[in-house]
Amino acid sequence: MSKLLIKRGRIVDPSQNLDTVMDILVEKGKIKAIGENLFELEAQLIDASGLVVCPSFVDIHAHLRDPGETYKEDIESASRCAVAGGYTTLVCMPNTKPPIDNPHVANYIIQKAKSVGLCYILPSGTLTKGREGRELSDFYALKQAGCVALTDDGSPLMDSRLMQRALELAGQLGLLVMNHCEDDTIAYGHINEGYVSSLLGVASRPPQAEDILVARDLILSYHTGSPLHIQHLSSALSVELIRYFKGKGAKVSCEVNPYHLVFTQEEVLKSGSLAKVNPPLRREEDRQALLEALKDGTIDCIATDHAPHATWEKGQIEKAKAGMIGLQTALPIALELVRHGHINLSKMVELMSCAPAKLLRLEGCGALKVGSKANLTIFDPEREWVLDERTNFSKSQNTPLWKKTLKGKVIYTIYEGKVVYSDA
Repeated sequence: MSKLLIKRGRIVDPSQNLDTVMDILVEKGKIKAIGENLFELEAQLIDASGLVVCPSFVDIHAHLRDPGETYKEDIESASRCAVAGGYTTLVCMPNTKPPIDNPHVANYIIQKAKSVGLCYILPSGTLTKGREGRELSDFYALKQAGCVALTDDGSPLMDSRLMQRALELAGQLGLLVMNHCEDDTIAYGHINEGYVSSLLGVASRPPQAEDILVARDLILSYHTGSPLHIQHLSSALSVELIRYFKGKGAKVSCEVNPYHLVFTQEEVLKSGSLAKVNPPLRREEDRQALLEALKDGTIDCIATDHAPHATWEKGQIEKAKAGMIGLQTALPIALELVRHGHINLSKMVELMSCAPAKLLRLEGCGALKVGSKANLTIFDPEREWVLDERTNFSKSQNTPLWKKTLKGKVIYTIYEGKVVYSDA
């Protein structure tokens, strides 16, 4: 059936200052009408009473492990995970095997995503060949192949001259440069520098490792006039630096991961290596600074940094891989922030949908406008559920939230007018 009628949902779309109960009619993959008391005899009916209807979520930072490490995740499992979490757009990181430093790998990802057909998967290309930090990739070829951003995520670009050149070239091509800001000559350890690392006798990744590269990249962006996106912000001082440079007119944006908003370094004592991420979970003071930055607009978007790993890769903390899955848990974490008054529901949708779509200049995403592609998420902010073997769509289970009760559940995800996920 090519028609879909969503009745009596609370429509939240900050791009149009919408927060009201109305109906949405979808036809031939596009939004045909938004209004009260809509009627269409031949449409599939969705009763959204008591549910929130919003533009589907856009994840600017996800690791899909395909090609090369498909035992952790692949494009199909990641797509299923995404739509179960309310996402219809994923930007996949290029630290695959081989990396996305040439058009062939980018084409593979795009074609495989199209064959799965559940959501948009947009590749980011590497800043440098092989992610080795020595020679810039062919940015033009990567853009022509469909890459929407450039990053060596997981391998910070340490060469300042190369970073400046990357910003200049990417700016000319209209590509967003994103950088994992941790000076790896300092951040050689495993968890945040503090009493937890001292207690466990574990080498650390101090916040100054992040602050140093954030400061450098902000200065380079300011002087080149080129856009810069800082990935997975975690440090209070880095927040202040970004706020300062935004005030000076620098073309800078940044993201925060959900887990940095709810967990601190103490989670390592509870969850062990499941709480090992890069950059690491930090102090409560850092978490509070991130929450304040969400409120005042310093932080532009929430990105999952979905990073699946096999169970055997999450053993002893010194040997464990860093990262946790996040596509299905981002919504309940974000709703927890709403319930505690840190942000309102409209701001949450902006951070998870409208803002990342705008950053990447994506058409048909991040807004519910008549005539635009029908990419929607419908969720119940009150429904409780447990992430376990039955509900998890990822190939991996690496999260401290495994088998925990979560509040806030996606009920429908609609991609180009088709219901691609339902838990009604």
